[in-house]
Amino acid sequence: MGFEKRTVKIIVIVVVLLLVIGALIGLLVGLLLPYRYVELEVWPRSDEYNYKEPLIEFRINDPGSWQPWYNRITDFLRDYETTVPEDPPRAPCSVLQRENRIPNPNCERALGIWSPCTADNYYGYRDGQPCVFLRLSHIHYWVPEPYNATMSMALPPEMPNHIKQIIHQRPAHIYGDFVWVSCGGEFSSDQENIGPLQYIPAGLPPGFPTSRLHTADRIPRAAQRLPDRLPGPLIAVFFENPRRGVLINVECRIWTRDILYDRSSHVGRARFEIYVE
Repeated sequence: MGFEKRTVKIIVIVVVLLLVIGALIGLLVGLLLPYRYVELEVWPRSDEYNYKEPLIEFRINDPGSWQPWYNRITDFLRDYETTVPEDPPRAPCSVLQRENRIPNPNCERALGIWSPCTADNYYGYRDGQPCVFLRLSHIHYWVPEPYNATMSMALPPEMPNHIKQIIHQRPAHIYGDFVWVSCGGEFSSDQENIGPLQYIPAGLPPGFPTSRLHTADRIPRAAQRLPDRLPGPLIAVFFENPRRGVLINVECRIWTRDILYDRSSHVGRARFEIYVE
């Protein structure tokens, strides 16, 4: 009888220990995972990039102040150079191909589709109308749950109206699903100063088509532990007329059912600052 009691106690202790260890592992995963989970990257970035204060500052009449941003974007886009036809092109061609005068119809088409956020237009920085590129990363172990018009879950009330309209105008069963993106002034004063925004390529939904995402359900299980094989998809945000001489805080976020908005988190959210002198 005593032996049976000791056995029961041992089993209870083991079960409790397993539960405690499981809880600790879950806590660690919960603390560490958000910093790798679906980052919305902002480009260009300065050499002293800081997530909390990523400042893009330049003077319109001083090429020396905006040339470094132009160079950083051009270098960043080199990873996207390709001669393989894509519809639509993943990114504008870099200035490298233009300088070498390589005959490439795909590049010419990309320059048109991504205008004005192209090297030929200095990505808008020369004219005080900067383009900022957004890229999804850490998507190789993520399976997004997009918002679309056929799902039973209602669209969130805080979702911008232009995205709601596009969701109904472009049903997913015809055009495919998208990870939607919206940007705007972070605070009320920023909303007054930010001016009109365009999402580039123009004419396409503001977001990333899921058909182009190398997510966990589309790659081998072994590859899910490795870095993203290909650079993530891009969109550009074109600032038509940001107020001069004012620091503007910008916030961008992605919209999917599985990512809950949290201003204190990096998950699916990005912020940056623009100052045009």
